[in-house]
Amino acid sequence: MLRPPAATAPGNSPTTPGTAGVERAAWTFYLIAALGSSIGQIWVGTDLPPWPDTLPLWTRALLVAPFALVIDLGGAVASAFADTRRRLGETATGWRLLSAASVTLAVGINVAGHADSPYLATVFAGLGTFAYSVWLLHTAARRRDALRAAGKLRNTPPAYGILQWKHAPTLTWRARTLAVHHGYGLTESLTLARRQLATEKRQKALAAHIEARIRARHHHDPILASIAATTTPIEEITQHLIDLSDARTWALAINAEIQPPPLAGTPRITGRRPDPTQKGRDVGPITDEGYPPDERRDHAGRGNQSHDEPEHGFDMPTELARMLPRHPATCRRWQGWWAEISGRPEATNKQLATEFATSVRTVQRIRAVGAAGLLDSPSRSPHRRRPGSG
Repeated sequence: MLRPPAATAPGNSPTTPGTAGVERAAWTFYLIAALGSSIGQIWVGTDLPPWPDTLPLWTRALLVAPFALVIDLGGAVASAFADTRRRLGETATGWRLLSAASVTLAVGINVAGHADSPYLATVFAGLGTFAYSVWLLHTAARRRDALRAAGKLRNTPPAYGILQWKHAPTLTWRARTLAVHHGYGLTESLTLARRQLATEKRQKALAAHIEARIRARHHHDPILASIAATTTPIEEITQHLIDLSDARTWALAINAEIQPPPLAGTPRITGRRPDPTQKGRDVGPITDEGYPPDERRDHAGRGNQSHDEPEHGFDMPTELARMLPRHPATCRRWQGWWAEISGRPEATNKQLATEFATSVRTVQRIRAVGAAGLLDSPSRSPHRRRPGSG
């Protein structure tokens, strides 16, 4: 059974490994600066009030010290209460104002009490301001760590660098957003952002064409065209159209168009015809004439009979020939699947792969081979041996 993460106490925050020394240094600097500010107030308290001349200096200091410490440390105490309430989601405005007022009083006492000595006024007032600033920054950092550990504060983004922001500000901003919301690293966020921007650009261009197509169907009535374009979920159509696109089939079609022409007088080998009726048997290389060397004589004797009954697959690219299964049972299964796929052009490859309990790549191959007419029926199989070929 899963357990929720342990809650962090309001007064505590998780310590990141390696920051213990920084924590101790912050506390040390704060205590020294606060002590210096308190000494300045004690100095003022022993000189300015009308003390009796018979009262020793050390007695005056002992009497003034508690009040000076309360004034100086009151800002830190009030700030600590404010920090506790802010970790719980409150604004703690009253505690924060009280803290600022206490520190302002301490600094004012040092400035006014040492007005005759600008050096002492600057030193003691500066120490008080420095101590309070260190306290605020330290507690704010601990509060952010605690909120982040509790899931109440977003992640910090990676440092992408000035050059990255300069050369690709849009990409970097998208990567930063992904890193903040999903916790991605530097390289992963940039890669995903680049992919998202490219997809959005493609979808935007495709959506414009789809809208133009919808409007063209009602060109006779501009108002009706606007209604159709506005009410149609173009974004959903765009994504569905992208899902239906078969990249491998397009690649095969383009590859077939860019093949170099064969040399004059040299038959071009385009592939081998596997025979599904005999497992593991190759019929032979397929040449430009469309038949293996041992079948050319039979083909020539039939004259123009081949033109009356075209055979699929003899001039197909080598890639399509290699996609055809060699086993007869697999071939029949592909034909059955193709019969169902051809009747459902709207189904995506992923949906069909799930229904057939096969891979998406297999569905893509079936669509590529079936679109070429090679799986229409068993009698039209590209692997069928021609009559008289033995």
